[in-house]
Amino acid sequence: MKMKIAVPVDANNKMYHSNAWTAPAFAIYLITEKDEMIVFECIDHKKNPWLEIDERVVCDPAMHADGCSDAVKADPTHLAEHSIILKALNDCSYLIVETFCSNVKKVLENGGIEIFQLPPIVKEPDLAIKNLLVNLDFATLQNIRKAKERPAL
Repeated sequence: MKMKIAVPVDANNKMYHSNAWTAPAFAIYLITEKDEMIVFECIDHKKNPWLEIDERVVCDPAMHADGCSDAVKADPTHLAEHSIILKALNDCSYLIVETFCSNVKKVLENGGIEIFQLPPIVKEPDLAIKNLLVNLDFATLQNIRKAKERPAL
């Protein structure tokens, strides 16, 4: 097994809990299998491409909640604007989020990226990764470890 998973993170590298489209950055994790263990490690941090295009989108309180209004959800141009997120996540299999809008979901699904939704109690990206791996039956807690961590005895 080898795949990449994206987690939206804030400036302190904690789980970003607002609409993923407004996240300042995404932590990219590589998941591999080694000696019957599922190993994960953060291999990259990618800035949200919207920060380079229009920083107001990322700072807009309305976008932080659940995203786009009903009036713009069906607008093809607006939907295309959401595809910029694929620039940061293009080789990931999953995006782990708490909140997302329907346009982000459409764009990611069309780009081959699945959304895995977490409850707001998860604060650490490492715990989010473990949650995904266990819930999708890729691993059990006993056979997941962070790269460079010693296996539990």
